[in-house]
Amino acid sequence: MPTEELPDGAPGKYVPYHPNPYYSPEPLPVEPKLELSEQTQDLVADTAYQIGRVDGISSTVDFSAVLYTSLIRIEAVESARIEGADVAYQDVEAYHTKHPSGEDGTTIEKDLKEALNYETALTYGLEKVESGAPITLSLIKELHSMLLEDVRNEGDVVGDFRDHMVHLTSPQQGQRPFVPPTPEGLTGLMNSLESYIQMGGQYHPLIDAAIIHYFFETVHPFSDGNGRLGRLLIILYLASEGYLESPYIYPSAYFNRHKVEYVERMRAVSEDGAWDEWLRFFLEGLRSQAEMSYDRTHRLRDLQGRYEKEYSGSTNTDAFARQLLQYPYFTAPDLVEYLDVSRRTAYKVVDDLESDGIIEEVTGKERGKEYKAVEVFDILQ
Repeated sequence: MPTEELPDGAPGKYVPYHPNPYYSPEPLPVEPKLELSEQTQDLVADTAYQIGRVDGISSTVDFSAVLYTSLIRIEAVESARIEGADVAYQDVEAYHTKHPSGEDGTTIEKDLKEALNYETALTYGLEKVESGAPITLSLIKELHSMLLEDVRNEGDVVGDFRDHMVHLTSPQQGQRPFVPPTPEGLTGLMNSLESYIQMGGQYHPLIDAAIIHYFFETVHPFSDGNGRLGRLLIILYLASEGYLESPYIYPSAYFNRHKVEYVERMRAVSEDGAWDEWLRFFLEGLRSQAEMSYDRTHRLRDLQGRYEKEYSGSTNTDAFARQLLQYPYFTAPDLVEYLDVSRRTAYKVVDDLESDGIIEEVTGKERGKEYKAVEVFDILQ
């Protein structure tokens, strides 16, 4: 689409370039200031309400640390899947069960490594912003290095802005690729993003998160990993603004379910200035994920209550069943440490719970068996 065909409301322009023109967005903040529709403002209020419910219920459960970790891992898996990785939540839990202290030098399959890297980067970023550190370009580059550790493609620039043009294939058949701005324009654009973040934006934090995400993905500052890093920044921004008391909502699952619309809504902002449609799509993603997190937490709390009632005795089996939400994936030798019991007792606990259908073996092997809490995984997945 030639430059002159873009409407006045488009926040940028196309610049002639062979074989396709590249898009040059205006720096932040968006000018003129956006006028939000009543529908969008109502959705902001509803999304904020749903997030508040999650914060409220999450503070009432005694397995909040495990829930926190589990949801980060689910987000890591979903974000990796959007990029085409073939990885499951169970794969991540299995890795951490086998390597509780981190990597041990063994080779990790690339798709799993992408999810593990995302978990590491997100956890690190949250620790930074929750300690009061600002979101800077330096932090963004550091997170990029974490995301691409041992999964980079040949020619990728890691930990710094790209030094070459990139072309993004459109999900619409027959539509030309979207070409982000030139490497020479990245520093100025990303400086405007950093300034916008540090000034606290111009709108409600949920609206600003949508603007920041659109802008980051449109600028596409890195040679790879932009989608993963852009989704991670949503959570970091909301946490840095103090809007997420406990970051229990993650957008990647929603974006993955609506992958084509996700891309098209952002492109419509660039070409048509369709901000309101993008904002509603983005807000609905956060709203629905918050609602899902609330339901998930409520179901886990009910499950915990049921285990405490059904396994109220003083046996080791009873004791572990009541702790099952804290150890949803484990091996029999793990129970020796968890319960401070003999190996023989640990295997009896496993046999008891497997007979009750509470846990199931997942490897199918005779040695090195691994177990998952069936109902916990059903809820988390």
